[in-house]
Amino acid sequence: MRICARSLAAATLVCALITVLAEAADLVKPDIKPGLWEVTTHPQISGQMPIPEDQLAKMTPEQRARMEAAMQSGMTNAVKPRVYKECMTAEKIAKGFDTGAHDDASCKKNVIASSRSELHLREDCSRPDGKTTVDVHFQISGGTQMTGTINAVMSSGSRTMTMNSKVQGKWLGASCGSVKDEELEK
Repeated sequence: MRICARSLAAATLVCALITVLAEAADLVKPDIKPGLWEVTTHPQISGQMPIPEDQLAKMTPEQRARMEAAMQSGMTNAVKPRVYKECMTAEKIAKGFDTGAHDDASCKKNVIASSRSELHLREDCSRPDGKTTVDVHFQISGGTQMTGTINAVMSSGSRTMTMNSKVQGKWLGASCGSVKDEELEK
């Protein structure tokens, strides 16, 4: 069994973030200029992947060793800074981060602060296979600068992983050029 830790961790964080943003009812539309944005993330990951103990128990020692080596390699890549360009259309901004995600009864969402210049959300999820807490905090300045943090703690049994990411964004211009949604820079 080969699990890519980077993909799993990123997918978990993105899903949790999208759920928090999409489902928070008291959000104020942020003061973000439409156009091309450059966003840089600086992730830090520590701990162990929160894989349920019953899944680990089903693996042979060789399978477990290969999986742990693949996860360690993936985590090494996951902590590299990422720079991407995103086209923030008026429609995307007007949706207020609504992605059409569905309610998850195991999660409790809390809007801590929501204004045109600040967004601070927290989501706590408790499921039979583990717990996840995501804290998202962004500040927006003049519609053209954004800074923030995304902090997540995921646990299952005795395994806990913490992901903390600093995010910076800057508006590059009104035209998105060839960028249709978002593109990771190489």
